[in-house]
Amino acid sequence: MSKPKAKTWFVFPDVHLPDHDEAALEAALKAHAIIKPDYTLFLGDVLDCGIFSMHPKRKISENQSYDFKKLEVDPCNKMLDRVQKNTKIYTHFLGGNHEERIERWAVGAGAVGESLYSSISPETTLAAGRKNFTYIPYSPTTGDRLGFVQIVKPSAQMTSGGLVAVHGWSFSKHAAYVHLEKSRSQSILFGHTHRAQTIVSRDTWTGAPIKAFNPGTLSKLQPLYMTSNPSEWSHGFGLIYVGQRSWTEYMINVNKGYSVLPDGTEVKA
Repeated sequence: MSKPKAKTWFVFPDVHLPDHDEAALEAALKAHAIIKPDYTLFLGDVLDCGIFSMHPKRKISENQSYDFKKLEVDPCNKMLDRVQKNTKIYTHFLGGNHEERIERWAVGAGAVGESLYSSISPETTLAAGRKNFTYIPYSPTTGDRLGFVQIVKPSAQMTSGGLVAVHGWSFSKHAAYVHLEKSRSQSILFGHTHRAQTIVSRDTWTGAPIKAFNPGTLSKLQPLYMTSNPSEWSHGFGLIYVGQRSWTEYMINVNKGYSVLPDGTEVKA
């Protein structure tokens, strides 16, 4: 009798269409097509939604005419089509604080904005009509603090403990530590900060490793609003293999469109 294989999760961090890095995103998509994972997870901020931002523009080039559907929604749907084609079981899309900008704008615009929201929300423009696909809002209306995806349920059988994914609870320099402190009893995968980070501790009572990790970003590493302040961001994506008794994460760096997968395959954008 053959042993059951581990289930594979492929993780896309923040993309920020159309402020994405073309080579980094293409490398991740090619890796995804090679691996053909069981599950795909987007960590949020796939759209930038700058047109809905309450923050003032700081550069003339940022104030040019902008077509949200053409520059963000349409490219995202094409990417999702490509991803779902190569995903065997299910795709989870965590909304981020940038996707939430749309609803905040709608509320701020009053009755007119609220009436338009149903036609411009991610649930409508990205998720509607897709099979084996769930969009999880950044701030659900169920009373939960933030949306999440339970990748591994904690159980006595799972020696590596539980694993949950969120868009992000902190943007601090030591965000991995902050997430680990907040998550407490489960390991946590997060995005939001654009910095590849990993911190590992141990559950005192079970002995299981407790981790917090972020694969980085697929956005531009130096956006317009940070041209005078060098970032610590880095490109990457994530792989998680979930077995019957344990799970293991691989955070894959992408450098100028190149990455190497755990089996030694080199991917080029």
